[in-house]
Amino acid sequence: MRKKPEPQARVFSEIAPLQEVLVWGEPGIEALLGQLLPKTKSLFFSYYEVSKAREEFRGLQNLIEKEGVTVVRAKDAAARLLESHLFPSHPDSIKELRSRLMQRAAEYYEIYKLVKAEELVRAGIDLSFDQIYLQTKKDIDQILEEDIETLGETATIRINYVLSLAKELPLANIFYGRDQSQTLADKIILSELKWEIRKPEVGVYKEALIELGYRNSMVEIGSGTLEGGDMAILGETCYIGVGARTELNAVRELCEKLGKTLEENNVQLVAVVNQQHVEEAAHFEAPNEDHMSVMHLDMFWIPLRDNLVMANNEEMDRRTVLRLSRENGQVVTEDLGSFRSFLNSKDIEIMEVTQQEQRNFATNLLNLGNDTVIVALSKNERVNNELRQRGFRVMSAELNKLVNGYGATHCLTAPIKRKKQVML
Repeated sequence: MRKKPEPQARVFSEIAPLQEVLVWGEPGIEALLGQLLPKTKSLFFSYYEVSKAREEFRGLQNLIEKEGVTVVRAKDAAARLLESHLFPSHPDSIKELRSRLMQRAAEYYEIYKLVKAEELVRAGIDLSFDQIYLQTKKDIDQILEEDIETLGETATIRINYVLSLAKELPLANIFYGRDQSQTLADKIILSELKWEIRKPEVGVYKEALIELGYRNSMVEIGSGTLEGGDMAILGETCYIGVGARTELNAVRELCEKLGKTLEENNVQLVAVVNQQHVEEAAHFEAPNEDHMSVMHLDMFWIPLRDNLVMANNEEMDRRTVLRLSRENGQVVTEDLGSFRSFLNSKDIEIMEVTQQEQRNFATNLLNLGNDTVIVALSKNERVNNELRQRGFRVMSAELNKLVNGYGATHCLTAPIKRKKQVML
């Protein structure tokens, strides 16, 4: 029997026509349990309706597929793999799984009810924590039914055990599928995530990627933290954000491991650094609102065309650029000045967005190539209209609930194959 060829990862430009994209899938029971945790642990806004967020995700997937792009679901791959895995303490039946999920929800409710009640009041949410707890239990039953229909009983038991019960905290953010990995050139860079609730996600994605055939395409980082939303290639430059989540020593290791491939493709590697956030993140026990709003490069800056990016001025002007290169077996850095000056030196126009537009996830869009983008929200009317005036076809995914996890269209999607464009 002829051996099936391994799939090839390929992203040499953030704006090249998208062919294949990796997503996790809809948020599940793990996200429901996350609603019962304080935001310092869950990394969510105080509350959002997971059932409606699931519908939003399906709508986004449908939009992408209608454009002829192949959507690969990591959750489905992980579930297939887990069907043949045995865990010493996993539930033996759906009944036992449900019982243990309800018990975990009750534990979170008792531990966090006081702090969550205060959070909800501060956030102006017109729901009590008791109401949220009751809704969570109801939604657990609904999602279990949907998982059984989609995955079967065995896979449902094991995937929900891994996501919701195997660790002290549920993997509530795993559906933000760009953070755990990012394809650069012909390699899939596995992240090293910063916050405790998110660290186990990378291992789940790694196994899913192996199941999908990408074993030989992956690069792992062992020094410091590095997150997928901080990585993008535009033109002859690979940009890596450094700040609240990604650390410079991880970028150095990335340069060691990927530098040769980038050099062979005439691509330089630069770090785009928010030094204040670097210093604060080293000491903070939890992210603050300022960190969350610009946690990654894609939260305030996004490529649109070879000579056009969208960016928020305030954050862009807080960033400086360091070029990293390999010399005599060592990684060396060169200070290239402000981020704005660096872009200007490349004749890249900056389409500016206000701080409010940025916080409404205007920059967190998915570029399908060929001047077509999927934005998160239609309420960013000024930005969306300017995109249309500039010749873009703009579709809105209407992610009104999903953005309450501090991520949008770009965060939910991880391109693994874009058409390689010929440089003229």
